[in-house]
Amino acid sequence: MIVSALRINENLEEEVARPAAGFPHTACYEDVTRHPGGYVPWHWHADVEFIWALQGGIRMDTSHHSYTIYTGEGAFINSNVLHYKEPLPGPAPIMLDQLFDVQLLAGGHNNVFDQKYIAPVVACRELEAMVFRPSETNQRLILERIRQAYDAAELAEYGYEFAVRNALSDAWRLLCKEAAPMLTAKKAVPGQGEERIKEMLTFIRNHYGERISLGEIARAASISERECLRCFQQNLHITPFTYLLEYRVRRAADELRETGKAITDIAYSCGFSGTSYFSKTFRKIMDCTPSEYRHQCNAGEKRHNNGEKS
Repeated sequence: MIVSALRINENLEEEVARPAAGFPHTACYEDVTRHPGGYVPWHWHADVEFIWALQGGIRMDTSHHSYTIYTGEGAFINSNVLHYKEPLPGPAPIMLDQLFDVQLLAGGHNNVFDQKYIAPVVACRELEAMVFRPSETNQRLILERIRQAYDAAELAEYGYEFAVRNALSDAWRLLCKEAAPMLTAKKAVPGQGEERIKEMLTFIRNHYGERISLGEIARAASISERECLRCFQQNLHITPFTYLLEYRVRRAADELRETGKAITDIAYSCGFSGTSYFSKTFRKIMDCTPSEYRHQCNAGEKRHNNGEKS
């Protein structure tokens, strides 16, 4: 069973619906441009993620690297890694995503699978993500296994859980082979940047509807304002206030789409001091006014409902 889209919740984590109870795997057909603003914002999740590009291309950023993924290529994103996705010029990017708990492959804690193959990958902070190109033999095999797992989940025939797990297990085996230089290299002392960023993003999530100062954001991670600015620039390549504005607009977009609240009430509840500034900021980020966005969402919902009834 395929989930049509994933959403970023208030905790800056993807809401991962499990189609089958007790089977910690989700397959998702995702058009990146359908997210508010046309991109997937900075977020993280405990699940690991495999991506296979069905159409178009995306740029995917982590705290320390930037990657491009085009049709027929794919990627791995490690557990709890901050990442961001935006479309590249060309056709709307359609990504076939799979998110799953690594215990699906390990089968238990501290056994040989966990100790030898799973834990070293998840614990490797140098391995934020990895892109797979079909021109490389080992990477092509990984891509084939990723697609096999996705197709098995989509068909959902009797016993498909075994097929999904078997394909992902072999993809993971090949991933370990591909990542061997990083897994065996001397590990650098882990930096505090990403954990500090997560603490500050969580603070913004909890207080976005209030007046927030740079000092308050910095204090959430017990650092100075200067270090806060440096940390945001180094990890997310934006300022704290740019992130705050974008987050407020995304929360406002959720309310416009999902509630009948007045636009003025939404503006104030999301931390804007007035409707004029809210409309100007919303238009700059979303390329339409709040009213136009609500109308587009309502029209799209009607088309969707009519299609389901036909």
